[in-house]
Amino acid sequence: MIKSMTAYGRGEVEAPGQKWVVELRSLNHRFLELSLNLPKRLWALEDQIRKLIKSRINRGRVEMQLTWETLGEKSLALRLDQNLVGEVKAVLTDLQALGEIQEPLRLEHFLRFADLLVTREGDAQELEEPWEPVSQVISQALGVLEEMRRTEGAALAADLAAHLEVVRRESNQIADQAALLPELWREKISTRLAEVLQEAGPLDEVRLAQEVALMAERRDLSEELARLESHVSQFQQALKSEGPVGRKMEFLLQEMLREVNTIGSKAGDLLISQAVLEIKGTLERLREQVQNIE
Repeated sequence: MIKSMTAYGRGEVEAPGQKWVVELRSLNHRFLELSLNLPKRLWALEDQIRKLIKSRINRGRVEMQLTWETLGEKSLALRLDQNLVGEVKAVLTDLQALGEIQEPLRLEHFLRFADLLVTREGDAQELEEPWEPVSQVISQALGVLEEMRRTEGAALAADLAAHLEVVRRESNQIADQAALLPELWREKISTRLAEVLQEAGPLDEVRLAQEVALMAERRDLSEELARLESHVSQFQQALKSEGPVGRKMEFLLQEMLREVNTIGSKAGDLLISQAVLEIKGTLERLREQVQNIE
């Protein structure tokens, strides 16, 4: 069954002293595009996370928010930024040389720079080997996301199938009307020839048959109708597919529109022109909905 590209999924996993939460949102996109919002301490896992998501999602823009927090006893960790200390010392030394500081450098000179000391909330249990809980919580969120994509896809498939029946119905009406056209052309050509040849004698049936045959050859719609039916059948099969078929559907709709435009330009019949307009409107509605299919 086809999948929608629009969905939401959430996962939550607790490990000893830790809680992991992932939120995923997928949107329409021509290709697969990932946007990850990770805690800084998990940046090293970004490539692994991308591979995990790509193994489950084929198309769409996927936004992921991953948060991590400690449970139980917490502590306050204080850290000195060694790199910044060296830079501050160099600046203070320059100020001494310029006479801006008249005394030896002391601790309070350094403490005026708040960024030298970095504080962060720590935990009694260090964050070690985080990939297992990270992969677990992402997989959980992906499962929820995929289920929603399938549910939305089923609703889309039903709607697309209904529109496709309109295309097939109008196509059949075109075929029925096209079968009547030779007799209509015969009547029109017969009337015109009779007007032209009214002083020249009786109507030449051989010439009339030739004119009708020539008209039928120029305006024959059988090939276009056969290709249109083939595209409709392929589209119906794609609706039942388990894999990504959005781009294939887009291509089939383009081909359907090409055949319908040719039919409209060749037929020269009011009823067929009306059916062509109905099909083109339906194809446009199909095209809009297919934009949301993986």
